[in-house]
Amino acid sequence: MYTSTQTTREMMWNYENKSNNNVLCHICDGEAWKHFDRVYPNFAAEPRDVRLGLCSNGFNPYVQASNALYSCLLIIATLYNLPFKMCMFKPYMFLTCLIPGPFNLKAGIDAF
Repeated sequence: MYTSTQTTREMMWNYENKSNNNVLCHICDGEAWKHFDRVYPNFAAEPRDVRLGLCSNGFNPYVQASNALYSCLLIIATLYNLPFKMCMFKPYMFLTCLIPGPFNLKAGIDAF
């Protein structure tokens, strides 16, 4: 587990460790990240600005029931400033929304 001081230091990892040889090692090496930096240069100039990724995943909590139509949708925020070894671990992933419902929730997620 990292201390808060170590985590603070690692929050600038994406700024200091970008790949220069066109090898995708982290999301900060991707074309979408570079495009965002070009469109918003003031945000990109500050290495401490927090970049978040949203992940969603739906599941059926009653998988054993034969005709259960109930489902849940999780929305998780992840800190992409951190190195990959940290940003995909529980302490740095935040459950921002849990949407319960009887139907496919991805179709109406814009309501949340």
